[in-house]
Amino acid sequence: MVEDQNSSNEVVHSDNDTKTMYHYVDQTKRLDLLSKEVYKKEDKTTYYPFYINKENEIKQKYRKIQSITYEGFKNSLPGGFIKSYTRGYGFTKQLKPLINFVESNLEVQNIMVSKKRKTEINATAFIVNFKDLEKIRKYISAELRKCSENNKVNVNNFFALLLPSTFEQIRKTYQRGLICNILQEYDNLSNNLSADDKEALLNLFEKLSLNKKELFEKRTLIKTKETIDQIYIEDVLREFERLLGLKRVKEEVWQDFFKSNSWIFSQLFAYPTVLLKDKAYVGGKTIDNKEGKIVDFLYKNKLTKNSALIEIKTHKSRIMSKKPYRGSDVFHLDKELSGAINQILDQKDTYGKQFNSVHQGGDYETFNPKCVIIIGLISDFDKKQLKSFELFRNSSKDIEIIAFDELYERIKSIVSIFKKDKDETETKTN
Repeated sequence: MVEDQNSSNEVVHSDNDTKTMYHYVDQTKRLDLLSKEVYKKEDKTTYYPFYINKENEIKQKYRKIQSITYEGFKNSLPGGFIKSYTRGYGFTKQLKPLINFVESNLEVQNIMVSKKRKTEINATAFIVNFKDLEKIRKYISAELRKCSENNKVNVNNFFALLLPSTFEQIRKTYQRGLICNILQEYDNLSNNLSADDKEALLNLFEKLSLNKKELFEKRTLIKTKETIDQIYIEDVLREFERLLGLKRVKEEVWQDFFKSNSWIFSQLFAYPTVLLKDKAYVGGKTIDNKEGKIVDFLYKNKLTKNSALIEIKTHKSRIMSKKPYRGSDVFHLDKELSGAINQILDQKDTYGKQFNSVHQGGDYETFNPKCVIIIGLISDFDKKQLKSFELFRNSSKDIEIIAFDELYERIKSIVSIFKKDKDETETKTN
């Protein structure tokens, strides 16, 4: 052993057939303690973490943990562990949160890091599989780097705010491992991607595929986009199904759902559409600024710019009367549907008459705009009610009436198309 400036050494204290025991010795300070044990018949080394206080007394480094054993490492130490006996061994700051948690929540005195055993707790030791330990170490390490980077940026931007002529605002630099940590940290992440999340991921994939062609082939990128689209639509479908299962849902809840997923209504048209405005004013105010007409959603044709009006009720709104109007198979419209029809026709009439004042140079037109009502459930009908409804609906040229469960099935069919295409592609590949 080579002495350091403090004349301290780690020396062999005893040696037998099973293990070699080492002591940390400092003759100047008269210190002598067990520091590690190296086993001969097993791939295992046990360390006894320590520190020296101001009074030159040797103390156990941790409150409860007395030893840390590494199994399967051929007497070497992995990342996250202090390798120098002069620093008393133990975990680095990367794994300090782990040791703090163990000491606060487990009644054990020993930790074993093993490449062979699974993670478990027994009466005296916390055994952690090395792969499990590496996951938490890399996560904590990334968090520490992120925190350090954030502090640098925050301090710089603080001075830039106080002294703008001397310092410039800077943006944070991405730290390696952050995306991996996010994907591992959050439960059910793949099923909760928002439209913005999806767009950001696709933009990132596109940049990576352009800058590093070996990273993403075009075929892989397309497949990834299709998978993300499918996951997003399936998530919307689940939320749609959840709302349909509720006994009471206010119109505002449905309006918020369709506003967040405005692409759904594009399935109602045979041409490309885009949402112009939700809760759109279409005219009708009196001289005292009252009685304005508000339509739930105003869409337009991307190509012709023509408008379309959509009115939302709830899935519990009645469509047909409960009792026959004549005989046993002729039913009339329920007042909720007839009221909705008159409401949207009135909105359309007002919109057409006052279009110039409402339009104000906007990029849309009104050429006998299409009107759509989303209301009720087809599944609530019996066969006779269904006949009366279809006779009426198919004879109505100015208004399209769509039930909530019909719209749900349209989205469901989109998911089935994704799955079918995916299955066919995988079959051809195999």
